[in-house]
Amino acid sequence: MSVEALGDDALAQAIRSGQRAGQALVDEYYRRCIPIYLDFIGVHWHTGFYRDDGKPVRPADQVRMIHHIADSISLAANERVLDVGCGIGGTPACLARDYQVEAVGLTPVREQRRVAARIVARAGAAASARIDLGHAGTLPYSDGCFDAVVFFESPCHFPDRLAFFEEAFRVLKPGGRIAGEDWLATGVVRDDDSRLLEPVHRSWAIPALGTGHEYLEHLAAAGFQAGEYVDMQTEMRLEKGFAVSPAQQRSLSEEIESCRHPLLALTLEGLLALGRAVAAGAFTVGRFRARKPAAAA
Repeated sequence: MSVEALGDDALAQAIRSGQRAGQALVDEYYRRCIPIYLDFIGVHWHTGFYRDDGKPVRPADQVRMIHHIADSISLAANERVLDVGCGIGGTPACLARDYQVEAVGLTPVREQRRVAARIVARAGAAASARIDLGHAGTLPYSDGCFDAVVFFESPCHFPDRLAFFEEAFRVLKPGGRIAGEDWLATGVVRDDDSRLLEPVHRSWAIPALGTGHEYLEHLAAAGFQAGEYVDMQTEMRLEKGFAVSPAQQRSLSEEIESCRHPLLALTLEGLLALGRAVAAGAFTVGRFRARKPAAAA
């Protein structure tokens, strides 16, 4: 049976089973979750850059994260940038509008691409941003055609992260830069880390969270230089974006109990698992940047 023929209950159970999710299953899950994610987090499908300002979480936090990553590599007007795993196109639209770059977004999900075209147009960025279909392990672009590659919480879903970094290296011009942020395991070894992180993996169709050290190893193996990793807990109030308090976790648990939509329930379970992992120190968000050598060695 094709994944498209699965009902929502069966799809949620397949994701929840803990077995390694195939690409078709993951793509179908994220296709059906479009309306849920739009309702929860809007057009930017990633963690925000949270300030300790007493204000509630809001879309401006996610835009601030986009700017933080773009500024980390001094993204400049008229450069050509690729956002791998762009979701419904909020980030390419933002980059095109705020940095006057040519922004290309890549998603493997056809329905995401259709929705993204509307979001890009609504942002007034249709002339300088476009969304393509494809997978991170085989980028559908020629060698050396981008000034920068960015990612926002997409590599954690990739079945082969090294293949992605190798492909990013290939499509970058000499001297090109890569930058992004992703969900990570902290790498702190504790008996309960598996218990805390496995629900995160299952709920969000993640093969397994990597560590900052592992990502740096992949960047170096792909040929990048000057690789840098920053645990973003040192830069922002990470816990603000997650349900870390006992009261927040009780509220989520009650909402899960009363939820009758299987994919929404799975999303709520994922939020609960993330909150517990953040509160226990097993989960973090890290940012990365590196550069392709200006000339071959």
